[in-house]
Amino acid sequence: MDLDITIDFDGTVTLGDTTDLILERFAAPKWREVEAEWVAGRVGSRECLARQAALLSASPDEIDATLDTVETDLSFPHFVREARALGATTKIVSDGFDRFIEPILARIGVKIPLVCNRLVSEGLRSWRAEFPNSSDDCRSESGVCKCATASDGKFRLLIGDGRSDFCLAQESDLVFAKGKLVEFCREQKIPFRPIASFRDARVYMRELFQLLARGAPADTAFEQVQRA
Repeated sequence: MDLDITIDFDGTVTLGDTTDLILERFAAPKWREVEAEWVAGRVGSRECLARQAALLSASPDEIDATLDTVETDLSFPHFVREARALGATTKIVSDGFDRFIEPILARIGVKIPLVCNRLVSEGLRSWRAEFPNSSDDCRSESGVCKCATASDGKFRLLIGDGRSDFCLAQESDLVFAKGKLVEFCREQKIPFRPIASFRDARVYMRELFQLLARGAPADTAFEQVQRA
């Protein structure tokens, strides 16, 4: 079976939201007002992140020092290695910024395709957001249109935790969900399995491939893993 695994970053690979951490430390207080507009649905994440990035005042060294304190799920590197060994493709698709994600992935020794927004230096302490993976057709007006990254002709497994994953969850065959994504999948009747960490995700992924190896049809295997 061709299985394409899309993995969220903030709150999924990391234990908290990296962008919020940087904003809390280095952005003007108005970033919270912008965040509230996004939470209320008055703006999409693309506009929200662009306005928040403009409020940042931090040197690259200050950002790097803060990123060094970000905790990650210790099971994540093992999950990626095992998924690849089983023949699945993996990628991180995040509505966060490359400037935050790439140093963390390097620190934990994970090389994986990454789709995300860009944070560009504008001087000693100023930054600008760019959105190379946005789409004018994106229903949620996100910085990254996650649905546009879904692989055609493959079974889709999403691992995520929050609002930026809602759209792609509806396009996936199965979701391993944390946080707010659990309730969304439950309300929308999306096939999902709740997880606490990538340790759980490894167990359920193994179950999925074991069922397939025994000759179970893909749809049946997904359903059994969901209900186990």
